[in-house]
Amino acid sequence: MSLTRSAAAVAVAVALAGFATPAQAQYSESSAWITPFAGAYFGGSFDPVSNTYSVNKLDVGTAFTFGARLGYKFNPSIGLVFEYAHADPTLTVKCTNPGAGVWCGKEVDLSSNIYEGTFNFYFGSTPDMQGYIAIGGGASSMSATGQDSTGTERSGSSTQFSTVFGLGATKMMNEKVGIVLDGRYRWVNVDGADSYYCYYYCYAYDTSWYGSGEITLGIKYQFK
Repeated sequence: MSLTRSAAAVAVAVALAGFATPAQAQYSESSAWITPFAGAYFGGSFDPVSNTYSVNKLDVGTAFTFGARLGYKFNPSIGLVFEYAHADPTLTVKCTNPGAGVWCGKEVDLSSNIYEGTFNFYFGSTPDMQGYIAIGGGASSMSATGQDSTGTERSGSSTQFSTVFGLGATKMMNEKVGIVLDGRYRWVNVDGADSYYCYYYCYAYDTSWYGSGEITLGIKYQFK
């Protein structure tokens, strides 16, 4: 089974030049902080084991996302960050022949919850304006609910291991408050023993990776 296709290319331009301000020593110290954020979730797709009933793809759309990050910066270069993010995208059943049945084009409500931790590696010429690379992993929980052609409620859910890579930038407005632009891409290991969606039958998957992206803007509050 080939890897599931990427839904969106997540690119974040970390523009440091226009924001440079004089360095201040207090920004370089170790610190704890919290960042509530909001932005956009870009879904990927699931490929069934076979194209039974002409179904060849389950597309997950774009949706509003929100959450929070709690972090600790050990020194000017390295930090540890924990994130929770929630989104409610819509899954659409795609068929090679759109007229194959009433399930083609069917939309299903999804709920996505992300729990992850990353190591952040900071860079930049001034301590109050820094870019960073985030690398880590965690758990991705996704559930789906919808009705089949008889009106019967169907549902499925699964929690799987995920990995994440992110790029971002932090601009401190003062020693306590800053603005964070963050973009990240996740790969979720989709186990063939589980199903994310049931209709006339439950779709099963070979071991593969589901990809999704996230671009957010947050307000950082530094405790120290």
